[in-house]
Amino acid sequence: MALMCFALLTACVSAAGKPLKVLLIASGGYHDYKMLAPFLSSNLSQRVNATVDVKFGLDLLANPKFADGYDAVVYDVCDDETADANIENVLSVIRAGKPAVMVHCSIHAFRKSPRIVEWETLCGMRSKVHDAFGPFTVNKLDPASAITKSFPDDWTTPGDELYQTISIDPQSHQLLKAKSPRDGRTHVVCWTCQFGKGRVFCTTLGHDMKTTASPEYLGLLANGLLWSCSKLESDGKPSLGHSPAARQ
Repeated sequence: MALMCFALLTACVSAAGKPLKVLLIASGGYHDYKMLAPFLSSNLSQRVNATVDVKFGLDLLANPKFADGYDAVVYDVCDDETADANIENVLSVIRAGKPAVMVHCSIHAFRKSPRIVEWETLCGMRSKVHDAFGPFTVNKLDPASAITKSFPDDWTTPGDELYQTISIDPQSHQLLKAKSPRDGRTHVVCWTCQFGKGRVFCTTLGHDMKTTASPEYLGLLANGLLWSCSKLESDGKPSLGHSPAARQ
C-alpha cells in the first residue's frame, strides 16, 4: 500500500510539471509592443504551463548568455539594424539548441544589417515587404501537423500585414499559407525550421491586436512554443505536465 501511495504521489508531482521559463523580447518602433508584449505574455501563460518574462529593447542581446535560465525565447522585434555581436549571440544561442519563436516582423528584422543573410537563414525564409494592412484568409498546408491540428481549415484574420514570401528554405516545414487579396499571389505565413540544434517556430502573422487577440492565433503561438520545446504531442496536445491545468 505504501508503495502504491508513493507511486501515485510521484505521478501527481510529475503531472504537475515544472513551468517552462520563457523570455519574450520585444523591440522596434513599428508596432505597439507596450500593449502586444504583455498581452502575449499573459495569454501564453494561460495556454501553456509557463512563465513568460518580457524584456523591451535589444540591449540584453549584447550578453552572450542572455538566454541562460530560460527554456525558450520568443522574438517579437522589428528593428532595421542592430550590432553584429547581437545577431551573433542570437545565432549562437539557437544553434546550440535553445528553442525559438519568431513572431511577425522578426522575420524581416535587421534588413540593414551586414548579417541579414544569416538572420534569414535562421528564420528559414526571406521576406522584405508586405501587403497593405487588411483582412485575408489563411489555409492549412499541413493539416496533420500537431501545431495546426486544432487550427481552422479556413480562417480569416480581421486585419494583418501579409508578408510576401521571396523564398523559403526547402527544409522549412510549411504549415499555413494565405493568398494576397491584392494580386492573388500565395505566401507562406507559418512554418518551422531547424537551425543547428535549435527548433524554430515562425509566423508572419501578428501585426497588432486584431490578429493577436484572436483565440485561433493565440492557440497557434502556444502550440508553436510547445513544439519548439519538444513539449507538443502528435495529437496537438501539450506533453504531460505542460498544459495550464498542470499548475493546479
